[in-house]
Amino acid sequence: MGTFQRETNNWVPYRWHETMCFALPGAMIPKIRHATDEAGNRFVWRDTCDLRLPASDGTSREEAAMTISRSLFTLLKVGLSSAVSNNEPMRDQKRAKKYNDSKQQLVLAGMFLSFVGGAVMIFARIGTKFDRRIVRVSSNRFARRTIFTAILTIFDLLASLPLGFYSGYVLEHRYELSNQTKRAWLIEQGKGLILALPFAALVANVLLEIIERWPKRWWLITTALALPFTVLLSQLAPILIAPLFNRYEALKDEELAARLKALAARSGINVANVLQMDMSRQTKKANAFFAGMGQTKRIVLADTLLESFTPAEIEVIVAHEIGHQAHRDLWRFVALGTVFTAGLSFVVDVLANQIVRRLGRQIDVERLSDVTALPLLSWLLTSVGLTLTPLQNLYSRIIERRADTYALELTNDPAAFESAMQRLGELNLADPNPSKFVKYTMYSHPPVAERIERAKRYAHDAQAQNL
Repeated sequence: MGTFQRETNNWVPYRWHETMCFALPGAMIPKIRHATDEAGNRFVWRDTCDLRLPASDGTSREEAAMTISRSLFTLLKVGLSSAVSNNEPMRDQKRAKKYNDSKQQLVLAGMFLSFVGGAVMIFARIGTKFDRRIVRVSSNRFARRTIFTAILTIFDLLASLPLGFYSGYVLEHRYELSNQTKRAWLIEQGKGLILALPFAALVANVLLEIIERWPKRWWLITTALALPFTVLLSQLAPILIAPLFNRYEALKDEELAARLKALAARSGINVANVLQMDMSRQTKKANAFFAGMGQTKRIVLADTLLESFTPAEIEVIVAHEIGHQAHRDLWRFVALGTVFTAGLSFVVDVLANQIVRRLGRQIDVERLSDVTALPLLSWLLTSVGLTLTPLQNLYSRIIERRADTYALELTNDPAAFESAMQRLGELNLADPNPSKFVKYTMYSHPPVAERIERAKRYAHDAQAQNL
């Protein structure tokens, strides 16, 4: 499902005609076409070859030898070209495997460092040391919480910056997936920090105030507030946040815009506008998604998508997103998120109170409403939340399969869907053969092989009905 996120960490693979192809959910990329023979082997033919000895018409032996040499050289070129071409899928597989192995190792390393770092901050009482210095500046509890949260946010950014830089900049450039300069990457991190500071301060103040007033029911009240906050954020993000990172403008291809609006109208979806964004300033990957809710719904297409895909392929990609709108999947995810938030908050409440009762003196936390309890609450929310991720991904894959079916039925163009999925993968370097562990824990979308197979079954069923 296209979402208003800066980045996603889910990779989906597929194999098609022995060519390894790769895709990020919602990301679309160009297909490299090769000439093939009936057996599926790829060749580069440059000259015709004639190995017959020259007739005795006065041609010299030297000329005959040269003719044979040229012919043999031509054959050698063809053979080498074919061999190199046939090895391309294997090289692509190895390259993708290496890229994704590195990415997954970095994700796991980040989780481990976050867990260990959080534990060190709690049991080394670093939060208490911060708070003692903050009290010298202000004794007001709202000011203390705001300053404390700002310090934690900056501390967390600095601690994760080396790993984040390697994963988000070095590795992406090594595999030729990024267009960003170091300066541009650092500026985006700075923008993210500026946005995170007031957001974190607001959440921390509201959370601790609720715990202070309703210590036994705070988890339930927090869950109730999360619903309208999520809806409000989804409304404001496309208007206030997204333009800070990319430039949005009306789609220049008016014919395509009209075509996509008409496609949405067939499903009863009113689209306020069709926009294009300069995603190429950050990456070679592409994307398409809906932004906003109600009367502010907009279709957003990345410029990389417009450059690489045909109108029919863009149409089926947008049809998938229309499927989410028609099925009200956003609200389904909000509802699911609310349930998970309730369960997560309840478990954290139980665990945090147990820790405070048993280890409160060692970690300098007397009550969960203390500002020094923030590192503990954050650590538990992150750690427990990771255990729920596979369940969220399972539900997401079910929703995505249904949106694929909707796109096929709406456009009735399985060939375009298949080629779009094929293009979807070839430059994003997803693991062509992920382990079951990776698939079930990290994939929010079904593997692209399944999506292509679904299109093939749809085409076969449609053809059978017409007979």
